Amino acid sequence: MWTEPYSKVDGYLRIIVAIVISAWLLFTGLSIETPYPQNLVDGYALPITRIILLMIVILSAAWCPTVGVLLALSYVSLGSDVLLFTKST
Repeated sequence: MWTEPYSKVDGYLRIIVAIVISAWLLFTGLSIETPYPQNLVDGYALPITRIILLMIVILSAAWCPTVGVLLALSYVSLGSDVLLFTKST
């Protein structure tokens, strides 16, 4: 699944980014109702923000498929959590 890194720095950067995103997913997945920053919640309501986040996922998948998959998981979890937490009762 990994594409060949262009250099040692690129390989290390891929590993670091994958670890950071994995830690974020573990933190939000293991915590019950993890609060997101208010700026992130407010910005997610704007369509342009969701388009920019989707473009980041696509570009990261072109750079490294593993990072792309991890970012896609975090994008989906952010969307479902934001919709759940901002739903009016």
